[in-house]
Amino acid sequence: MEKLETSKQDIKAIRQMMEDSSKFLSLSGLSGVAAGTFAILGAFIVYFYILGSTNSIYNRPLSGGNTESIVFELLIVAVAVFASAVLSAWYISWRKVKKEGGRFWSPQARKMTSSLVFFLAIGGAFSGILVLHDSINLVASAMLVFYGIALINAAKYTLRDIKFLGLCEIVLGLIAGIFVNYGLIFWTLGFGVLHIVYGIVMYYKYER
Repeated sequence: MEKLETSKQDIKAIRQMMEDSSKFLSLSGLSGVAAGTFAILGAFIVYFYILGSTNSIYNRPLSGGNTESIVFELLIVAVAVFASAVLSAWYISWRKVKKEGGRFWSPQARKMTSSLVFFLAIGGAFSGILVLHDSINLVASAMLVFYGIALINAAKYTLRDIKFLGLCEIVLGLIAGIFVNYGLIFWTLGFGVLHIVYGIVMYYKYER
């Protein structure tokens, strides 16, 4: 009976090793904190310097002659936030892999990246269609939902905990689709606060 139990534990350990070897496990929790920080900084710029604290999507839908310039400025901030988040995540995770003596751009990392990019590209295209049809107040909802789907899909190739972050993003995105004039708040919560909380939890769970 004892030998049978030992064999079961050995099989479980081997299965876990095989599963881990097929996943990218070097994504640092600190990269989530950095991404969330950039997102909050971007939201701060949007609210106070682009939309204006008294003339924002909190109070009314974006419309009128200045819509095109506002959309262009929002696009610049979104691209800047995305680029900063990606570069910081790459650098922090690269340092983590280097410290561990591993390989950063591994087949597992490529699979995780491609699974993320696929759904993010679809979400970006759909958001562009919303803007084209003057439905900018739904963009935050769409971005959060598609981002959540991308995370859930990418969880197959990295830490399974990321699936819970994806589910939270989707739920938040659906709520944002109901309260459409508060898109910036939900965007900040999803890409900012949730990322920071997730990053801190993952850091203390796997890296401390």
